[in-house]
Amino acid sequence: MIDPDISTLDAARLLHRPEPIDRATMDRRRFLQLVGMGVGAGLVSGSTGTLLDGLGFGHDPSAWAAGPVGPTDGILVVLCLFGGNDGLNTVVPIGDGNYYTQHGSLAVPPSAALPLDGATGLHPALTTVKQMWDRGQVAIVEGVGYPNPNLSHFTSMAYWMGGQPHGVPETGWIGRWLDGYLGGAKDIYAAAEIGQSLPLQLRGAARAGTVVPVERPDFGTSYEPADQQVFRSIRKSFTTAYGPWHTAVAEATADFLDLASAVAPAYPATMPPIEPVAKAEAAARLINANLGFRVLTLSWADFDSHALQPNMHLVRMQELDAAIARFYEVLDPVWRTRVTLTTFSEFGRTSWANAGSGTDHGTSAPHFVIGENVKGGRYGQRPTMAGLGRWDRMAHHVDFRSYYASLIDGWLGGGSSEVLGGNFENLGLFARGPGRLPDGSVAPGPGSVTAPSGFAPLPPQRIVDTRLGLGAEQRKLQPGERIRVQVAGHGGVPASGATAVIANVTAVAPTEQMYFTVYPGSTSRPVTSSLNGQPGRPIPNLVVMAIGADGCIEVFNSHGETHCLVDVFGFSTATGGDGFTPLAPQRLFDSRDGRGVGAHKLGGQQPVEIQVSGHAGVPASGATAVVMNVTATSPDSVGFLRLTPTGRTRAETSNVNFFAGDVVPNLVICQLGDGGKVTLDADGAGVHVIGDVFGYFSASGSRLRAMPPRRVLDTRDGTGAVKAPIGPGRSITLRLGGAHGIPATATAVVLNMAAAQVQARSYVSVWPAGEADPGTSNLNVVPGRVSANLVICRLGEDGAVTIANPVADCHIIGDVTGYFV
Repeated sequence: MIDPDISTLDAARLLHRPEPIDRATMDRRRFLQLVGMGVGAGLVSGSTGTLLDGLGFGHDPSAWAAGPVGPTDGILVVLCLFGGNDGLNTVVPIGDGNYYTQHGSLAVPPSAALPLDGATGLHPALTTVKQMWDRGQVAIVEGVGYPNPNLSHFTSMAYWMGGQPHGVPETGWIGRWLDGYLGGAKDIYAAAEIGQSLPLQLRGAARAGTVVPVERPDFGTSYEPADQQVFRSIRKSFTTAYGPWHTAVAEATADFLDLASAVAPAYPATMPPIEPVAKAEAAARLINANLGFRVLTLSWADFDSHALQPNMHLVRMQELDAAIARFYEVLDPVWRTRVTLTTFSEFGRTSWANAGSGTDHGTSAPHFVIGENVKGGRYGQRPTMAGLGRWDRMAHHVDFRSYYASLIDGWLGGGSSEVLGGNFENLGLFARGPGRLPDGSVAPGPGSVTAPSGFAPLPPQRIVDTRLGLGAEQRKLQPGERIRVQVAGHGGVPASGATAVIANVTAVAPTEQMYFTVYPGSTSRPVTSSLNGQPGRPIPNLVVMAIGADGCIEVFNSHGETHCLVDVFGFSTATGGDGFTPLAPQRLFDSRDGRGVGAHKLGGQQPVEIQVSGHAGVPASGATAVVMNVTATSPDSVGFLRLTPTGRTRAETSNVNFFAGDVVPNLVICQLGDGGKVTLDADGAGVHVIGDVFGYFSASGSRLRAMPPRRVLDTRDGTGAVKAPIGPGRSITLRLGGAHGIPATATAVVLNMAAAQVQARSYVSVWPAGEADPGTSNLNVVPGRVSANLVICRLGEDGAVTIANPVADCHIIGDVTGYFV
């Protein structure tokens, strides 16, 4: 039997505790706690049924990647104020003399409250909430409670978490929403508690949320080679051959590693020292990462102010306001129309102060609903304090199930009657649905992963040249400026149906070191880069970029002034096109030794035909286009390289630009011409050329899913690898399949790789993990430059690639823009 006077913290601990340890009910979350995986119960999600029925024996990591949130999917962040928050001192009835009589010295003076109207104010610490109220973005629901109230922390918490004010709840209201939302699917990224254990509210009958730590996870995220080998061995240990116990351990551990590697990049090295503020920042960062979370819960205590309430409640209100402020500071503005914050506390406080300068457990309190699409104002009814005796408690006027129903139906997409076991009033708390602007249109979003799409090559065509005023104004881009590039309907790309564009983007004559960020149109600009330029040099780079809903891509210039060129080489489409077959990197031609081409420098735009079909892993028939890295080395003068399908008219575009003495690579996707050949020519006095094949397109193969650019590797700050440069004897194994929103079933990945703080001339190679170094290169680097190049690489062992720099130290940065499935 639970002590009716149980403390807030003990009650919360009990309601966050996983199921008992026995063979019939143990699931993955409990198993993690048993094997000492650190964060403990809840870190991985799974069935809450029996071990044999719930776990299954087909571990499919791809089922755990939710992918990005849809453009009109709402995200709910629930702030749990455990202990019974004093609602009267939160939303202050400054016009009610009964409040000042009964609350006595605890009452907030009218002059101190932040006024909402002549009768109501906010606690003076809630300055952020007041600012949002003034913008019409705060709904205050007053008089929330439930019939036949219970004054035990444990029981009342259980009722609120369970979404039912009676009995012994075995599931929570969010968990039951997950049951309906997910159906038969597994999804580790649908709902989570920011903390250390799984609360009752996130547990359904068939599905459950997960738990992510307040700070960056430790186990599973180390990039030391020895640790990475351990993690790979753990993932390989999954098998059904040794029975259900071995299966459960292996599956639970693999799921833990998947979650840890996915959420770790979202966290900075350090978090705020105040726990609720840190939790709020973690929630915002997980939303920004667009892993697929629809509900996040944040819990803290202690709001149980039986004594010494004035200082205690002041600190809680300061924490609450600071947490909300930090959440919106960190949250990318693109999410503001898609996110709502809401509060709950298991009960309010009494209107009468007690002898210990505190208050006792109440039965009714106000709650906040905060967000850009909230219909601001006051809802429900403030309970009267008239005639209340010392031990009387205020009546409730809004059933908390109505409060929940308003959130489920108004923000999460519906289903409240199934979740709550009945029909409850929708309070109408929202001015418009998630992702909607006041005019009803969908707000620019963070972008989303495209449908699986085939590649359609095009004859190269320039669609932007700011030197000529083609596709943009005839002038240089200014620092911090962006241009919208209309892709759909231009350069051979159809006006509708294209999901992504394959284009060469070039910075021409930049005035200082700079970078371009290319991203889908009408979406938030990501913290990534697509090419890095040097003063006075033309710098191209291939991009594979999702096309925005407006038919555009956007190009942002970071520093200085520069011209911009965009040359289209193809597009992807969900209704046709060719599939991609990734290959282990293999050298196709090298003019230095005559492999695949004459042993001499090219120049003077004299064409040379190169046989592709039947070489370097490309089949003798059936291939329609090749993906290869083309490098210009030892040029005698300024010039460019150009690839054209053999038998076609040479394009008025280029693939690689170079100066005398350079070593410059660029990824090329080129349609195969007559006889499965491409024609290469070089402008300038003379230059050696090298070509390394990474795959080919044909009627079969994997299909592209383009995604908004996402940073997955940065050795400067420890994202994705040890915070240290790589060089001789040090390589990186970067796991991508099953992480970063990329399913474990992906066959290849599209990465933009950059090198910074280069110590000496060197080169960077990328190849499938677990395979031998192929002796090819992807990026050639020199001191004083930040160099970038696109990479399309087959995923190797454990869905990873290996990155090496064998000559001299440099930092490596990697941004993913798509994958093939």
